[in-house]
Amino acid sequence: MHKIVKPFAWVLALLGLTAMPALASPDNGANPRPRIAVVVDDLGNQWRSGLEAIDIPFIQTIAIMPGRPYSRKLAEVSYSSGKTVIVHAPMANYADFPLGPFGLDRADGRDGMLRNLLEGLETVPHAEGLSNHMGSRLTQDAEAMGWIMSELRDRDLFFFDSLTVASSQGWRVARDMGLPWSRRHVFLDHEPTPEFINQQWQLALRRAEEHGYVTVIGHPYPETLAFFAELNPNDYLQYEWVSVRDLLYAPIRPVFSEEALSPAAREFWPPPQF
Repeated sequence: MHKIVKPFAWVLALLGLTAMPALASPDNGANPRPRIAVVVDDLGNQWRSGLEAIDIPFIQTIAIMPGRPYSRKLAEVSYSSGKTVIVHAPMANYADFPLGPFGLDRADGRDGMLRNLLEGLETVPHAEGLSNHMGSRLTQDAEAMGWIMSELRDRDLFFFDSLTVASSQGWRVARDMGLPWSRRHVFLDHEPTPEFINQQWQLALRRAEEHGYVTVIGHPYPETLAFFAELNPNDYLQYEWVSVRDLLYAPIRPVFSEEALSPAAREFWPPPQF
């Protein structure tokens, strides 16, 4: 497990707590490049498609489900490839889809749920954070998410909210408990057709240009892998392809209310949901 050492400095800069470092750019700092963090979810069940996803240069964050046949091996390959590994924890959902190994459900009680969480973490070596797989039911349960965030905080892990439901309390609880966190902005392939994937890709690029950064979730679907295989990285040098770890909001203690922030900081707190 790796400790988070890089705060999301631009938020702190707005709060007047620290200077904002320069971002890397093609012209050595004249104009920062928009940053894009692409996360690939649902790895662990398939070996070949998992390797293909890890090998995509645009993807720097690998979300691996715990307790699956290839969870441990794919985590090792991801780490060796310099990619950020996070645990993609199955969480209770309103459709009642099966959770599989180490699923998190309040129905198991606090102790049972946390036991699954901790045992699941052990099956994904090198994990730096955790995101939710499904979770439309559990992520709206602020108390249960608090139990999870407490464990993540004790282990210096961050939380990435997949935002499978707009009213998710996950990122809010992480923020209020002082965890580094981020959340998904664009789903790339919930309709796995070439036309829809390209439409969402263009949306992500526009959002990055408008806001300076964007987080994107994709999956190791054949259509998604084929889409990335057609892209030439040299056509996208105007963007910086980063880990979601690089787009975390820093933990700030004590938690500031909106009223306590300066007008400049208030504009960006909480961050926009797009």
